[in-house]
Amino acid sequence: MKKIAILLITALVVSFVLGCIQQPEVKEVKEIKVGVLVPKTGKFSNAGVLMENAAKLAEKHVEEMGIAKNYKIRLIFADCGDSPETAKSAFLSLANKDVVAIVGAYSSPQAIACADAANQAKIVYIASVASTGQLEKKVKDGNKYVFRNAYNTTYWGILAAEFLRISNAEAYYFQGYSPLKTFNQGMLSEIKKRIDIPLKAEEYYNPKVNPKDVEESAIKAAKVVGDKDVLILGDPGPLSIKFLKTYRQNNGKGIVYSVGGTLALPQVLASINESYYTAFQAAVLKETEKTKFTTKYFKDYKALYGEEANNYAGVLTYDAVLILAQALEKGGEGKLIETLENGEFMGACGVYKFNELHQADWGSEKLKGVIGEWVGKVEVIYPEEYRTSNVLWK
Repeated sequence: MKKIAILLITALVVSFVLGCIQQPEVKEVKEIKVGVLVPKTGKFSNAGVLMENAAKLAEKHVEEMGIAKNYKIRLIFADCGDSPETAKSAFLSLANKDVVAIVGAYSSPQAIACADAANQAKIVYIASVASTGQLEKKVKDGNKYVFRNAYNTTYWGILAAEFLRISNAEAYYFQGYSPLKTFNQGMLSEIKKRIDIPLKAEEYYNPKVNPKDVEESAIKAAKVVGDKDVLILGDPGPLSIKFLKTYRQNNGKGIVYSVGGTLALPQVLASINESYYTAFQAAVLKETEKTKFTTKYFKDYKALYGEEANNYAGVLTYDAVLILAQALEKGGEGKLIETLENGEFMGACGVYKFNELHQADWGSEKLKGVIGEWVGKVEVIYPEEYRTSNVLWK
Protein backbone atom coordinates (compact mmCIF):
# COMPACT_ATOMS: atom_id res chain seq x y z
CA MET A 1 0.00 0.00 0.00
CA LYS A 2 2.86 2.29 0.88
CA LYS A 3 4.53 1.57 -2.49
CA ILE A 4 1.31 2.43 -4.31
CA ALA A 5 1.05 5.74 -2.45
CA ILE A 6 4.64 6.59 -3.32
CA LEU A 7 4.00 5.81 -6.98
CA LEU A 8 0.88 7.96 -7.00
CA ILE A 9 2.70 10.87 -5.38
CA THR A 10 5.59 10.52 -7.86
CA ALA A 11 3.17 10.50 -10.78
CA LEU A 12 1.44 13.62 -9.48
CA VAL A 13 4.77 15.43 -9.02
CA VAL A 14 5.91 14.49 -12.57
CA SER A 15 2.59 15.64 -14.00
CA PHE A 16 2.83 18.92 -12.09
CA VAL A 17 6.41 19.55 -13.28
CA LEU A 18 5.59 18.74 -16.89
CA GLY A 19 2.57 21.00 -16.72
CA CYS A 20 4.75 23.85 -15.51
CA ILE A 21 7.22 23.46 -18.34
CA GLN A 22 6.20 25.95 -21.02
CA GLN A 23 5.48 24.19 -24.26
CA PRO A 24 7.00 25.81 -27.38
CA GLU A 25 4.47 28.07 -29.05
CA VAL A 26 3.45 26.93 -32.49
CA LYS A 27 3.23 30.07 -34.57
CA GLU A 28 0.34 30.17 -36.95
CA VAL A 29 1.31 30.86 -40.53
CA LYS A 30 -1.39 32.69 -42.42
CA GLU A 31 -2.08 31.89 -46.07
CA ILE A 32 -2.01 34.93 -48.31
CA LYS A 33 -3.22 34.93 -51.89
CA VAL A 34 -1.45 37.01 -54.55
CA GLY A 35 -2.91 37.40 -58.03
CA VAL A 36 -0.73 37.14 -61.14
CA LEU A 37 -1.92 38.41 -64.52
CA VAL A 38 -0.25 36.65 -67.45
CA PRO A 39 -1.16 36.76 -71.17
CA LYS A 40 -1.96 33.09 -71.75
CA THR A 41 -3.80 33.91 -74.98
CA GLY A 42 -3.32 36.51 -77.71
CA LYS A 43 -0.27 38.06 -79.29
CA PHE A 44 1.72 38.25 -76.04
CA SER A 45 1.21 34.59 -75.08
CA ASN A 46 4.90 33.67 -75.58
CA ALA A 47 5.78 36.13 -72.84
CA GLY A 48 2.92 34.80 -70.74
CA VAL A 49 4.53 31.37 -70.43
CA LEU A 50 7.78 32.92 -69.22
CA MET A 51 5.99 35.18 -66.74
CA GLU A 52 3.96 32.33 -65.27
CA ASN A 53 7.00 30.06 -64.95
CA ALA A 54 9.00 32.80 -63.25
CA ALA A 55 6.18 33.65 -60.82
CA LYS A 56 5.85 29.98 -59.82
CA LEU A 57 9.59 29.86 -59.22
CA ALA A 58 9.32 32.94 -57.00
CA GLU A 59 6.54 31.27 -55.00
CA LYS A 60 8.83 28.26 -54.53
CA HIS A 61 11.79 30.42 -53.47
CA VAL A 62 9.71 32.44 -51.00
CA GLU A 63 8.88 29.25 -49.14
CA GLU A 64 12.28 27.55 -49.49
CA MET A 65 14.27 30.61 -48.40
CA GLY A 66 11.92 31.67 -45.60
CA ILE A 67 11.37 35.11 -47.12
CA ALA A 68 7.90 35.45 -45.56
CA LYS A 69 8.04 33.40 -42.37
CA ASN A 70 4.70 34.68 -41.14
CA TYR A 71 2.85 33.90 -44.35
CA LYS A 72 2.21 31.12 -46.80
CA ILE A 73 2.13 32.83 -50.21
CA ARG A 74 -0.23 31.22 -52.69
CA LEU A 75 -0.37 32.51 -56.26
CA ILE A 76 -3.58 32.62 -58.26
CA PHE A 77 -3.20 33.12 -62.02
CA ALA A 78 -5.55 34.76 -64.50
CA ASP A 79 -5.30 35.22 -68.26
CA CYS A 80 -5.06 38.92 -69.14
CA GLY A 81 -5.03 38.22 -72.90
CA ASP A 82 -3.81 41.05 -75.10
CA SER A 83 -6.44 43.76 -74.61
CA PRO A 84 -7.12 46.31 -71.86
CA GLU A 85 -10.67 45.02 -71.47
CA THR A 86 -9.54 41.43 -70.87
CA ALA A 87 -6.86 42.58 -68.44
CA LYS A 88 -9.28 44.68 -66.38
CA SER A 89 -11.83 41.86 -66.28
CA ALA A 90 -9.13 39.42 -65.14
CA PHE A 91 -7.94 41.88 -62.49
CA LEU A 92 -11.41 42.31 -61.01
CA SER A 93 -11.93 38.54 -61.10
CA LEU A 94 -8.77 38.07 -59.01
CA ALA A 95 -9.88 40.87 -56.69
CA ASN A 96 -13.03 38.88 -55.93
CA LYS A 97 -10.87 35.94 -54.80
CA ASP A 98 -9.54 37.76 -51.73
CA VAL A 99 -6.03 38.43 -53.05
CA VAL A 100 -4.01 41.03 -51.13
CA ALA A 101 -2.20 42.26 -54.23
CA ILE A 102 -1.87 41.63 -57.95
CA VAL A 103 1.19 41.68 -60.21
CA GLY A 104 1.76 41.39 -63.95
CA ALA A 105 -0.10 42.19 -67.20
CA TYR A 106 1.97 42.89 -70.29
CA SER A 107 1.23 45.91 -72.47
CA SER A 108 0.91 49.54 -71.41
CA PRO A 109 -2.82 49.79 -72.29
CA GLN A 110 -3.42 46.70 -70.15
CA ALA A 111 -1.46 48.14 -67.22
CA ILE A 112 -3.44 51.39 -67.41
CA ALA A 113 -6.69 49.42 -67.26
CA CYS A 114 -5.36 47.42 -64.31
CA ALA A 115 -4.34 50.62 -62.50
CA ASP A 116 -7.92 51.85 -62.76
CA ALA A 117 -9.20 48.49 -61.54
CA ALA A 118 -6.75 48.60 -58.60
CA ASN A 119 -8.11 51.98 -57.55
CA GLN A 120 -11.65 50.67 -57.90
CA ALA A 121 -11.00 47.49 -55.90
CA LYS A 122 -8.57 49.14 -53.43
CA ILE A 123 -5.94 46.47 -54.08
CA VAL A 124 -2.20 46.97 -54.60
CA TYR A 125 -1.05 46.42 -58.18
CA ILE A 126 2.59 46.03 -59.25
CA ALA A 127 3.13 46.40 -63.00
CA SER A 128 6.03 44.11 -63.88
CA VAL A 129 6.39 44.77 -67.62
CA ALA A 130 4.57 47.85 -68.98
CA SER A 131 6.49 51.13 -69.30
CA THR A 132 3.82 53.79 -69.84
CA GLY A 133 4.18 57.12 -68.05
CA GLN A 134 0.44 57.04 -67.42
CA LEU A 135 1.04 54.86 -64.37
CA GLU A 136 3.12 57.55 -62.70
CA LYS A 137 0.51 60.13 -63.66
CA LYS A 138 -2.21 58.07 -62.00
CA VAL A 139 -0.18 57.93 -58.78
CA LYS A 140 0.37 61.68 -58.96
CA ASP A 141 -3.40 62.12 -59.38
CA GLY A 142 -4.08 60.14 -56.22
CA ASN A 143 -4.12 56.44 -57.15
CA LYS A 144 -1.98 55.11 -54.28
CA TYR A 145 -2.45 51.45 -55.20
CA VAL A 146 -0.20 51.37 -58.29
CA PHE A 147 3.50 50.49 -58.22
CA ARG A 148 5.90 49.46 -60.98
CA ASN A 149 9.08 47.44 -60.62
CA ALA A 150 9.70 47.39 -64.42
CA TYR A 151 11.41 50.17 -66.39
CA ASN A 152 9.43 53.25 -67.26
CA THR A 153 9.68 54.61 -70.82
CA THR A 154 12.30 57.12 -69.71
CA TYR A 155 14.69 54.39 -68.60
CA TRP A 156 14.28 52.45 -71.86
CA GLY A 157 15.43 55.61 -73.64
CA ILE A 158 18.27 56.18 -71.17
CA LEU A 159 19.69 52.70 -71.79
CA ALA A 160 19.48 53.03 -75.59
CA ALA A 161 21.11 56.46 -75.42
CA GLU A 162 23.85 54.99 -73.21
CA PHE A 163 24.56 52.37 -75.84
CA LEU A 164 24.78 55.00 -78.57
CA ARG A 165 27.21 56.94 -76.38
CA ILE A 166 29.56 54.10 -75.42
CA SER A 167 29.54 52.67 -78.95
CA ASN A 168 30.52 56.05 -80.46
CA ALA A 169 27.93 55.55 -83.18
CA GLU A 170 27.91 58.07 -86.02
CA ALA A 171 24.12 57.88 -86.55
CA TYR A 172 21.15 55.69 -85.72
CA TYR A 173 18.06 54.25 -87.37
CA PHE A 174 14.91 53.49 -85.35
CA GLN A 175 12.85 50.45 -86.36
CA GLY A 176 9.68 50.15 -84.32
CA TYR A 177 6.81 47.68 -84.08
CA SER A 178 3.39 49.17 -84.83
CA PRO A 179 1.43 47.46 -81.99
CA LEU A 180 3.95 48.97 -79.54
CA LYS A 181 4.16 52.36 -81.23
CA THR A 182 3.32 54.36 -78.10
CA PHE A 183 6.14 52.67 -76.20
CA ASN A 184 8.54 53.01 -79.15
CA GLN A 185 7.81 56.71 -79.64
CA GLY A 186 8.23 57.43 -75.94
CA MET A 187 11.57 55.64 -75.92
CA LEU A 188 12.73 57.49 -79.05
CA SER A 189 11.74 60.82 -77.54
CA GLU A 190 14.00 60.15 -74.56
CA ILE A 191 16.88 59.15 -76.84
CA LYS A 192 16.58 62.42 -78.77
CA LYS A 193 16.84 64.39 -75.52
CA ARG A 194 20.15 62.76 -74.67
CA ILE A 195 21.96 62.09 -77.94
CA ASP A 196 23.02 64.63 -80.54
CA ILE A 197 23.75 62.41 -83.55
CA PRO A 198 21.68 62.07 -86.72
CA LEU A 199 18.54 59.92 -86.77
CA LYS A 200 18.46 58.45 -90.28
CA ALA A 201 14.87 57.20 -90.19
CA GLU A 202 11.97 56.22 -87.93
CA GLU A 203 9.99 53.25 -89.26
CA TYR A 204 7.35 50.82 -87.95
CA TYR A 205 6.46 47.42 -89.33
CA ASN A 206 2.98 45.97 -89.09
CA PRO A 207 2.60 42.41 -90.43
CA LYS A 208 -1.16 42.52 -89.85
CA VAL A 209 -1.43 45.10 -92.61
CA ASN A 210 1.28 43.58 -94.79
CA PRO A 211 2.42 39.97 -94.11
CA LYS A 212 5.81 40.74 -95.68
CA ASP A 213 6.30 44.01 -93.83
CA VAL A 214 9.00 42.66 -91.49
CA GLU A 215 11.18 41.44 -94.37
CA GLU A 216 10.57 44.53 -96.49
CA SER A 217 11.39 46.81 -93.55
CA ALA A 218 14.64 44.91 -92.92
CA ILE A 219 15.67 45.23 -96.59
CA LYS A 220 14.83 48.94 -96.54
CA ALA A 221 16.90 49.52 -93.41
CA ALA A 222 19.85 47.55 -94.84
CA LYS A 223 20.11 50.07 -97.65
CA VAL A 224 20.37 53.02 -95.26
CA VAL A 225 22.34 51.98 -92.16
CA GLY A 226 26.09 52.56 -92.40
CA ASP A 227 29.14 50.74 -91.02
CA LYS A 228 29.31 52.86 -87.84
CA ASP A 229 25.57 53.28 -87.36
CA VAL A 230 23.28 51.61 -84.82
CA LEU A 231 19.88 50.24 -85.75
CA ILE A 232 17.62 50.33 -82.70
CA LEU A 233 15.03 47.54 -82.94
CA GLY A 234 12.02 48.31 -80.76
CA ASP A 235 10.27 44.94 -81.09
CA PRO A 236 10.74 42.56 -78.13
CA GLY A 237 8.74 39.76 -79.78
CA PRO A 238 9.59 36.78 -82.02
CA LEU A 239 9.29 38.83 -85.24
CA SER A 240 12.56 40.50 -84.23
CA ILE A 241 14.40 37.27 -85.17
CA LYS A 242 13.02 37.38 -88.71
CA PHE A 243 13.93 41.06 -88.98
CA LEU A 244 17.53 40.50 -87.79
CA LYS A 245 18.11 37.54 -90.11
CA THR A 246 16.68 39.32 -93.15
CA TYR A 247 18.64 42.46 -92.33
CA ARG A 248 21.96 40.62 -92.12
CA GLN A 249 21.20 38.45 -95.17
CA ASN A 250 20.78 41.68 -97.14
CA ASN A 251 24.17 43.02 -96.03
CA GLY A 252 22.79 45.16 -93.22
CA LYS A 253 25.71 46.93 -91.53
CA GLY A 254 26.45 48.42 -88.16
CA ILE A 255 25.13 47.09 -84.85
CA VAL A 256 21.53 46.09 -84.22
CA TYR A 257 20.57 47.14 -80.69
CA SER A 258 17.47 45.25 -79.56
CA VAL A 259 15.17 46.24 -76.72
CA GLY A 260 15.57 42.64 -75.65
CA GLY A 261 12.78 40.17 -75.08
CA THR A 262 13.11 37.37 -77.64
CA LEU A 263 16.47 38.56 -78.97
CA ALA A 264 17.94 38.55 -75.47
CA LEU A 265 17.05 34.93 -74.74
CA PRO A 266 20.21 32.78 -74.54
CA GLN A 267 18.59 29.89 -76.43
CA VAL A 268 17.59 32.23 -79.26
CA LEU A 269 21.00 33.87 -79.44
CA ALA A 270 22.69 30.46 -79.51
CA SER A 271 20.46 29.36 -82.39
CA ILE A 272 21.26 32.23 -84.74
CA ASN A 273 24.30 32.56 -86.96
CA GLU A 274 27.21 34.35 -85.31
CA SER A 275 27.30 36.76 -88.23
CA TYR A 276 23.86 38.03 -87.12
CA TYR A 277 25.49 39.61 -84.08
CA THR A 278 23.38 41.96 -82.02
CA ALA A 279 23.44 44.06 -78.86
CA PHE A 280 20.51 43.95 -76.43
CA GLN A 281 19.27 45.18 -73.10
CA ALA A 282 18.18 43.01 -70.19
CA ALA A 283 17.07 43.69 -66.63
CA VAL A 284 19.70 41.16 -65.51
CA LEU A 285 21.94 38.50 -67.02
CA LYS A 286 23.37 35.42 -65.35
CA GLU A 287 26.78 36.98 -66.01
CA THR A 288 25.84 39.87 -63.66
CA GLU A 289 25.41 38.52 -60.15
CA LYS A 290 23.66 41.44 -58.49
CA THR A 291 22.17 39.75 -55.41
CA LYS A 292 21.79 36.33 -53.79
CA PHE A 293 18.69 35.80 -55.97
CA THR A 294 20.41 36.33 -59.34
CA THR A 295 22.23 33.01 -59.68
CA LYS A 296 19.44 31.15 -57.92
CA TYR A 297 16.86 32.50 -60.39
CA PHE A 298 18.83 31.46 -63.49
CA LYS A 299 20.07 28.15 -62.09
CA ASP A 300 16.76 26.97 -60.65
CA TYR A 301 14.73 28.14 -63.64
CA LYS A 302 16.80 25.98 -65.97
CA ALA A 303 16.65 23.02 -63.59
CA LEU A 304 12.87 23.31 -63.23
CA TYR A 305 11.86 24.12 -66.81
CA GLY A 306 14.74 22.77 -68.89
CA GLU A 307 15.57 26.05 -70.61
CA GLU A 308 17.35 29.32 -69.95
CA ALA A 309 15.46 31.91 -67.92
CA ASN A 310 13.91 35.04 -69.38
CA ASN A 311 15.76 38.22 -68.47
CA TYR A 312 13.01 40.84 -68.65
CA ALA A 313 9.25 40.10 -68.44
CA GLY A 314 9.91 36.83 -66.64
CA VAL A 315 12.50 37.96 -64.13
CA LEU A 316 10.62 41.18 -63.33
CA THR A 317 7.47 39.19 -62.58
CA TYR A 318 9.61 36.93 -60.38
CA ASP A 319 10.95 40.00 -58.58
CA ALA A 320 7.45 41.49 -58.16
CA VAL A 321 6.40 38.40 -56.20
CA LEU A 322 9.56 38.59 -54.05
CA ILE A 323 8.93 42.29 -53.39
CA LEU A 324 5.42 41.58 -52.15
CA ALA A 325 6.59 38.70 -49.95
CA GLN A 326 9.24 40.90 -48.31
CA ALA A 327 6.81 43.79 -47.85
CA LEU A 328 4.23 41.52 -46.22
CA GLU A 329 6.85 40.10 -43.86
CA LYS A 330 8.05 43.58 -42.89
CA GLY A 331 4.72 45.33 -42.40
CA GLY A 332 1.83 42.90 -42.78
CA GLU A 333 -1.24 43.27 -44.98
CA GLY A 334 -2.56 46.37 -43.26
CA LYS A 335 0.53 48.46 -44.00
CA LEU A 336 1.39 47.08 -47.44
CA ILE A 337 1.31 50.41 -49.29
CA GLU A 338 3.28 52.20 -46.57
CA THR A 339 5.87 49.42 -46.48
CA LEU A 340 6.30 49.45 -50.26
CA GLU A 341 6.69 53.23 -50.22
CA ASN A 342 9.38 53.27 -47.54
CA GLY A 343 11.28 49.99 -47.80
CA GLU A 344 14.02 48.40 -49.88
CA PHE A 345 13.42 45.00 -51.45
CA MET A 346 15.92 42.57 -52.90
CA GLY A 347 15.28 40.76 -56.19
CA ALA A 348 17.27 39.01 -58.89
CA CYS A 349 17.76 42.33 -60.72
CA GLY A 350 19.05 44.29 -57.75
CA VAL A 351 17.66 46.19 -54.78
CA TYR A 352 14.38 48.00 -55.40
CA LYS A 353 13.25 51.24 -53.86
CA PHE A 354 10.14 53.06 -55.08
CA ASN A 355 10.11 56.82 -55.61
CA GLU A 356 7.28 59.23 -54.78
CA LEU A 357 5.44 58.16 -57.95
CA HIS A 358 5.78 54.48 -57.00
CA GLN A 359 8.29 53.82 -59.79
CA ALA A 360 11.24 51.53 -59.06
CA ASP A 361 14.42 53.61 -59.03
CA TRP A 362 16.10 52.15 -62.12
CA GLY A 363 19.45 53.77 -62.79
CA SER A 364 20.35 53.99 -59.10
CA GLU A 365 23.51 52.39 -57.75
CA LYS A 366 21.62 49.31 -56.54
CA LEU A 367 19.35 48.86 -59.57
CA LYS A 368 20.67 49.14 -63.13
CA GLY A 369 19.69 47.61 -66.43
CA VAL A 370 22.26 45.63 -68.39
CA ILE A 371 23.46 45.90 -71.99
CA GLY A 372 24.95 42.80 -73.54
CA GLU A 373 26.37 41.99 -76.95
CA TRP A 374 26.14 38.64 -78.70
CA VAL A 375 29.37 37.77 -80.51
CA GLY A 376 29.11 33.99 -80.38
CA LYS A 377 28.81 34.39 -76.62
CA VAL A 378 27.35 37.06 -74.36
CA GLU A 379 29.66 39.93 -73.47
CA VAL A 380 28.50 42.49 -70.90
CA ILE A 381 29.25 46.05 -71.97
CA TYR A 382 27.18 47.96 -69.38
CA PRO A 383 27.17 48.75 -66.49
CA GLU A 384 30.86 49.29 -65.93
CA GLU A 385 31.07 47.15 -62.77
CA TYR A 386 30.02 44.06 -64.75
CA ARG A 387 31.70 44.88 -68.09
CA THR A 388 33.51 42.01 -69.78
CA SER A 389 34.17 43.74 -73.12
CA ASN A 390 34.02 47.02 -74.98
CA VAL A 391 31.47 47.40 -77.77
CA LEU A 392 32.58 45.26 -80.71
CA TRP A 393 31.98 46.44 -84.28
CA LYS A 394 32.14 43.81 -87.00
